Amino acid sequence: MTEAQILFACQKDHCYFKLIGELRYTNASGMDDLLERLFQQQQQPLCGQVVVDITEVTFIDSTHIGLLASLARHCQQHKLPRPLLFSRDDEIEHLLRGLCLDQVFDFAAQPRVQHTELTEVEPAAYQDQQQGQMILRAHQALLDLSDKNRAEFQSVVDLLKQQLPED
Repeated sequence: MTEAQILFACQKDHCYFKLIGELRYTNASGMDDLLERLFQQQQQPLCGQVVVDITEVTFIDSTHIGLLASLARHCQQHKLPRPLLFSRDDEIEHLLRGLCLDQVFDFAAQPRVQHTELTEVEPAAYQDQQQGQMILRAHQALLDLSDKNRAEFQSVVDLLKQQLPED
């Protein structure tokens, strides 16, 4: 099992994400917290262009895929260009395309060489309810991408809504 890492940098209005290892809901809080801080501001976000490198991802679950969908949705809402996603793993890329992420990301095989110093994003200290809300938001973002995703993940969203207490 390859330990998950989320690395991030913002340089000259470009936001770089590098995701590494096995990406599971249990290690998604850092990415979720970072997205909330970057895009939930009232003013224009720091990112003018978003670049995501998943060339070293060995496994990605639906929560992380939903977080990628959320990232793309934030870019759309802030009228930013489509995020650029670098992937080398055919199976992972096939999965992402099957869940319609190719409708909201531009895919490429090779990352451009960057001399950007990336910082590791630490996991956020989420309580159980916060973790559940994150999983719910991520899966709702997947639902919004296509009717096929809605058919596949609606039962997960419904179950989470039943189990999570109202705020």
